[in-house]
Amino acid sequence: MKVLIIGNGIAGNQVAFTLSQQNQEHEICIISAEGVPEYDPCSLPYFLGGEVEKKNVFRKKMEDYEQHNITLVFDNKVVSIDPEAKRVTTDKGLEIDYDKLVLAHGGDLFIPPIEGIDKKGIFSCKQLIETEKLRSHTGSCAVVIGSGAIGIEAAEALKKKGYEVYIIELFDWILPTLFDEPAGKKLAAAMEGYGIHVCTSEKVLRIKGTDVVTSVVTDKQEIECDTVVVATGVVPGTALARTAGIETGRGIQVNQKMETSVPDIYACGDCVETVDACTGEAAMFQLKHNAIEQGQIVAKNILGEKTQYLGAHAFARAHFFKTHAATFGKTIRGTECLLGESEVIEKENGADYLRVILLDGKVIGGQAIGKYADTIGLLISAMWRKDDIKLIRSKWNSISKTKNPGKFSQMRLGHIFGFGA
Repeated sequence: MKVLIIGNGIAGNQVAFTLSQQNQEHEICIISAEGVPEYDPCSLPYFLGGEVEKKNVFRKKMEDYEQHNITLVFDNKVVSIDPEAKRVTTDKGLEIDYDKLVLAHGGDLFIPPIEGIDKKGIFSCKQLIETEKLRSHTGSCAVVIGSGAIGIEAAEALKKKGYEVYIIELFDWILPTLFDEPAGKKLAAAMEGYGIHVCTSEKVLRIKGTDVVTSVVTDKQEIECDTVVVATGVVPGTALARTAGIETGRGIQVNQKMETSVPDIYACGDCVETVDACTGEAAMFQLKHNAIEQGQIVAKNILGEKTQYLGAHAFARAHFFKTHAATFGKTIRGTECLLGESEVIEKENGADYLRVILLDGKVIGGQAIGKYADTIGLLISAMWRKDDIKLIRSKWNSISKTKNPGKFSQMRLGHIFGFGA
């Protein structure tokens, strides 16, 4: 059986190597639009800042593919799929047949329709080749458009390289998809403390310069600069799926076996729309741990194990300079479409901050900065167990007196929620 995988990222490689490790008889081929082995996109900002060498960006070496009999086709972007002929075609006219096809091509950087965004001096930090260009660029003042995880980390890297750095965010606070406003504003204050200018509730109107960037104009100011980094998020790659008649929404639609609506075609990683493992609602969490698990599920189902994917979950860390934060589950904005009574519990101790989101008395999300981020795993466990806070409160006196080490996590939760000693 020939398994063809489109995309050489984390999800695609997880499929390929899981298949190879469990069954050496399959013919496995990966088609990549890039020209290098698998690398970790999360390490690119650290490569940009000089903290990580290029060799350490890679998750795989060429010999890894050779040892597992995995064929790599570089520098070819698949542009169409013929599900009847079971064949794909690339932008270079290459045609490759398959028995099973896996779509793991992620998405494309969202490029906002800003006047002048095609000038020299404008970069991204999502792909290795683009990050290399930014790393070799010589500049003194950078404007980062967007304050997601990549934007925050790119801003830190450029600051460490000696740039004057501005972050422009359309929302009222930074990291808006991961953190609620109170936490986001505390992180922005921390950024400012490290010398980075954070401009929220601000829209970029145009980028000035004849051929090369000279300034960025927003609805509030004009910033003279020689470098712009676009970090406005990733759009899931659905166009390719539609050439095969595959059902799509925000992302490629899949069932619990990670199968698309077209037989013998699977999808995983940043290009798919799955469900929230906690609430069951449609979700797109473009995070590494979800891509890895989805890739494993795809491989097992191709091997005939009939394994079901139970859903994705949100967990991410934000780290810059000496500030560490973590987030999981729902933000308070994410509960707006859910039935039930929401509640927020907050704790603050200097620079340390904790925010817990409850729905009908049960943990459904949380955000933490500083020392609270180190114990956020307790809250994640409470979410998965669906612990009832009322029950913990009612049993607190007996729990707090017990010497049973199995009650430790509940005691710590009691302290977090403010009714412990």
